Amino acid sequence: MYLIDMIFYWARTDPHRHALIQPDLITTYRALAEAIEASAARIERLQLDRREPIGISIANPSYLIAAAFAVLRCGYSVALVPPALFSLLQPIGIRNLIYDAQGLMLSGGRNVRFDQSWISGAGPASNTTLPPRADRRSATPDMIFFTSGTTGLPKKLCQPAAALDKLLNYPFTCASGPDGKILIMPGLSTSFGFNRLCEVFNAGKTACFAADSGSALRLIDLHRLELAVLSAAQATHLAETRIAQRGYRTDSLRAIIVGGGKIDAEVVANIRATLCRNVLNQYGSTEAGVAGLVPFDLLKDDAGVILLPWTDLEIVNQTGQRLSVGTEGFVRYRTPQLEENIKHAGANEVPGVRDGWFYPGDIGALSGDGVLHLTGRSSDVINRGGVKVSGTRIEEILKTLPSVKQAAACGIPGRSGLEEIWIAVVGDRIDREEIDTTLRNHADVGIAPDEVFLLDELPVGELGKVQKQRLKEILITRKTAAT
Repeated sequence: MYLIDMIFYWARTDPHRHALIQPDLITTYRALAEAIEASAARIERLQLDRREPIGISIANPSYLIAAAFAVLRCGYSVALVPPALFSLLQPIGIRNLIYDAQGLMLSGGRNVRFDQSWISGAGPASNTTLPPRADRRSATPDMIFFTSGTTGLPKKLCQPAAALDKLLNYPFTCASGPDGKILIMPGLSTSFGFNRLCEVFNAGKTACFAADSGSALRLIDLHRLELAVLSAAQATHLAETRIAQRGYRTDSLRAIIVGGGKIDAEVVANIRATLCRNVLNQYGSTEAGVAGLVPFDLLKDDAGVILLPWTDLEIVNQTGQRLSVGTEGFVRYRTPQLEENIKHAGANEVPGVRDGWFYPGDIGALSGDGVLHLTGRSSDVINRGGVKVSGTRIEEILKTLPSVKQAAACGIPGRSGLEEIWIAVVGDRIDREEIDTTLRNHADVGIAPDEVFLLDELPVGELGKVQKQRLKEILITRKTAAT
């Protein structure tokens, strides 16, 4: 696999260069390469069926990375899986698991416990313990991810090695530029987190990890990190923590890249004021990769998406006909990564793909200079008796209220069979009259919600996106219990 060859290249040419930094551990490229080789030798001795993927669930990022790349080096496909998704593995043919947590195992499969003995005392391993290099290169391993987006319903997605190679050949990545130490906070079981890690290793730079916002601030201050990659929820929390813990310096940060969801303008302003002026929001998906960037410093209040050179993007109507400049419609795009995913799995196996295009579910328009302006999501449009309103817009309006910390809106069939507007808010209190009046007075909503619920927290996925399907279940259950 090309990326693993790059890791070994950096291990040979600059063995003492830092590959990984954690609060309690620094790993050089030589140590990482030796750990991969030692773990690969251990995996070969297991004599597993090379046609079957191997699941990995390891909490420590350094150990997880060594195990994952060892599995790929041996020619197996690998699924990086949090324990909550263990039940999904066997139905899709994953019966082997490398894990580290006592009591968290794959029922009915082969469980292999990973511990420090896999890599302790690892030295320059001989290739005689592994299949010949040519045999390993002939294998075509996949990275298997589970993406749920806003639905909360996990979907399996295979990213072939060829798609990863396409990503690493791009000239613009999170690792481009002079910055050497890059904080990666999204989980490595997500394509967002894992692919950013691969970009860092490909460029021979340093990936840094922290378990929470406080640890991240200490890491930024101590090691003078230059770039941070965060989900929208993580960026929000890091900025809030920075305000509460002002003793840490963040002036070394040259840029913050945010992905995994839309980020509110107010939150961006807070991040720029407390952490770093240069904030970029990545626009993309697990299925098709990164399609564009939102450079807030350049666009200021006009938060449009500037498409990357390899992205083809169109605005179309419901029948797939291309719309003219400035006309609002459905967004579809394609990238080299998407093409490789389709080639490998088939168009019917990649969620959201029709006629070779990926439909992310976004609604927007293209300006004359090719900037994409997003106005909402098709799944967030609530049709209340013929009056269509954007759930996203409702959420944006409610978040401006001082008493509301978080808000989510969804459409739920009422007793009449027509869709109703149900809202969940997280905050100190509910002022129903204020909410009704505020939404009625906005011309782009103009209607009060049918139900409002106060929750302690909203159900979110690993990247912090609100899982609307799970939210609907919670609200329906609460409504039923109250009647």
